[in-house]
Amino acid sequence: MVGFIFAFLAGFLTPHVEPALAQPLARALSRHMPVEAGETRVLALLVALAGAGVLCALFDTGSPLGLVIGGGLGYFALRLLAAAQKALETRGK
Repeated sequence: MVGFIFAFLAGFLTPHVEPALAQPLARALSRHMPVEAGETRVLALLVALAGAGVLCALFDTGSPLGLVIGGGLGYFALRLLAAAQKALETRGK
């Protein structure tokens, strides 16, 4: 469960990790291979999930499936919350 939480936070914090970590990494990689603009966000997610994986290893918790699901839910958390709120509003009318 703790691993899921680490991954959820990693997914949620991906936009904040992008300028600090993913963009410099993309610039470094672009010397050797083409990196498109949309791929920078993917790099940010990978960096954040790698950090979550390290935390899971340090605390001896989590599973690969929990990391994938937690990261995905964290990444799309605000959109999922907005969709759920909209569904509840339309259901009440």
